[in-house]
Amino acid sequence: MVGGQLNLWNVAVTRARSHLIVVGDKERWRKRGGVAAALLEAAERDGAHSRDGGEDVLLKRLYQVLSRQPGATVTLGENVHGHPADALVRGFGSTAPKAVLLDRGVEEGTDAARHLRLMLHRRNLLGSGDGEVEAARWPAWRLYDTSEQRG
Repeated sequence: MVGGQLNLWNVAVTRARSHLIVVGDKERWRKRGGVAAALLEAAERDGAHSRDGGEDVLLKRLYQVLSRQPGATVTLGENVHGHPADALVRGFGSTAPKAVLLDRGVEEGTDAARHLRLMLHRRNLLGSGDGEVEAARWPAWRLYDTSEQRG
């Protein structure tokens, strides 16, 4: 089992360019602990997109903004095609549900171009070519843009 091979995990994590895909039984890894359990916990925590561990004000605001659409049903924290989406909107506009990624912006000290590439890549992973699910990147500043709401 690779759970105890720290050098193998170190190489896998440090060489991954944007994603590290690991296949295994989540519950078994949770029970055994170790490096695999720590990676699983980090991946699940990252999927929740909570930076401070408390209430996520931006996700709450995203829910409020998206729920204003007549006939829209909004759920937060859904997985689409095995990838986390901040919100999934059903029942307005088109027949296909829309997966929404909240772009919180570039963190200080990180590469803005890489951030945008990763956001667009995540958006493409959520959308499907057959029109089953649409996907959109929603910049956080749009949650507070009142010009669209006035006009």
